[in-house]
Amino acid sequence: MTSVADLVQRNKELAASHTPIPTFAEMAGLGMGPPKTAILTCVDGRCSPENFVGLKPRDALVIRNICGHLAPALADIAGLDAFIGFNEIMVVHHTDCGATHFTNEMLRDTLKKRLPEHEANVDAMTFGAITDIEQSVKDDVDLFKKSPLIRKELAEHTYGFVYDIKTGLLTPVEQ
Repeated sequence: MTSVADLVQRNKELAASHTPIPTFAEMAGLGMGPPKTAILTCVDGRCSPENFVGLKPRDALVIRNICGHLAPALADIAGLDAFIGFNEIMVVHHTDCGATHFTNEMLRDTLKKRLPEHEANVDAMTFGAITDIEQSVKDDVDLFKKSPLIRKELAEHTYGFVYDIKTGLLTPVEQ
């Protein structure tokens, strides 16, 4: 298993040949604006936009959480959109997602055993468990399109996909 100390050591090695990244001010001076596409996807390292769409710096902003669900990321997306103005949103869930291997109730039970004094708080929590990947994408895109916090123009340019970890292909999910 990789430890924090291992990661810090890797950073020291990588930093030795690091090319400086332009600041926002430097980018503005060069006429380079921020990315106008956001990718919402899972935290699972097997579902990395750098790999499945060949993402390069400034191609898109990536927002990650369990299964790439919209609800926990809504404030981030709304805030970033207000700051930089997105043109498109890509919602990507993936096959064999960990969220298909647990239930919300299973995680609640575990947490209540660990934290019995917080049972009421734990009962109110959801963890993104899913039973159907395609339906999960549809639900997230639909939630996005119905949110009063999202501009209509951006909601109309929100697209859902399932990434297959075995084939490497993205499959559009029709709304």
